[in-house]
Amino acid sequence: MSGPSGDLPPLEMATAIGPSLLVAWFSTVYHALATKAAGAAVENYDVILPFLRRPSTHRKVEQLIRQGVGVREASWHLPSSAQGSPAAHALASTKAVESIVVWVRKAMTEMRRPYGIDHVALALACRDASGKVLCSNALGVVRPGSFYAPEGATRVEAFLRDVEQVRDQAGVEVVAALLSLGDLAFELGVSRAA
Repeated sequence: MSGPSGDLPPLEMATAIGPSLLVAWFSTVYHALATKAAGAAVENYDVILPFLRRPSTHRKVEQLIRQGVGVREASWHLPSSAQGSPAAHALASTKAVESIVVWVRKAMTEMRRPYGIDHVALALACRDASGKVLCSNALGVVRPGSFYAPEGATRVEAFLRDVEQVRDQAGVEVVAALLSLGDLAFELGVSRAA
C-alpha cells in the first residue's frame, strides 16, 4: 500500500483506530502534499503550499488532525464469505461499494472549501473481529469529482477485492477515514497566509 508515487507509509502506521483514526497516516499524507513528495495528485499548490511548508504550520496541522478537524470516519460490516451463494456474496460486495461511495459523497458535502481548496485524502482499512488490520489502502489526495465519476467506485472495488484475498471466511469490518484539506485550511486561516 502506498501513495501516488509509492512513498507513503502503510496505513498500519496509524496511531489508533477510533476517535483519532489514522492520525499518523494523515499527517504523512499532509507532509507529502506540503513537500510535493507524493507527485502531482493535487492540482493547485499555489494558494496553500507555501503556508503549509512552515514547520509551525506542520505542527498545527498535526494538532488539528488529532483533534478531529476535517476528519470523518465510518465503518461497515462485511458478512462472512461462507454465508450464501457466490451471487449473494457479489451482491453484498456491490452494495458495500455503493454504501462507501455514498458516504464519501455525503461527507464531502459537509466540507469547507476556502479558496477552492476542496481536496480530500481517503484511507480504507479492513480489520478482523479481534481488531487486527488485515489490509489497508490510501486512495491519496483527490478532488471530490473523482467520487462522482467511475474512478471512485473502481478504486473502492479494488480495495474490496484485496479484502477478499486477505480475509478468512469470517466477517470483517471495513473502516474509512476521510480528511478534508479545505477544513484544515479554514482552521489554519489560509487567507491570512496567502
